[in-house]
Amino acid sequence: MALPELARVVDLALAIIAIELVLIALSVRRPGRSRAALLPTVLSGLGLLLALRSALAGAAEGLTLAALSFGGLAHVADLVLRLRRAGLR
Repeated sequence: MALPELARVVDLALAIIAIELVLIALSVRRPGRSRAALLPTVLSGLGLLLALRSALAGAAEGLTLAALSFGGLAHVADLVLRLRRAGLR
């Protein structure tokens, strides 16, 4: 797959995540599950996709690093929340 085609696929994935975030924000709370619990999961994927997109676009390395750091921090937050819910931390 050529880089411009891959960039379009990443753009589509980013659009889907944006729709996901809107749906999470609008969703009604279900018992035992809060909207806040879903955010770190979605945001970690968003960070990785933004890093990929910035690398494909030839953006500054700092921007790619910032997106990777954002995704990594969101992933750590997701893991901590999951461990706490499981009673392991």
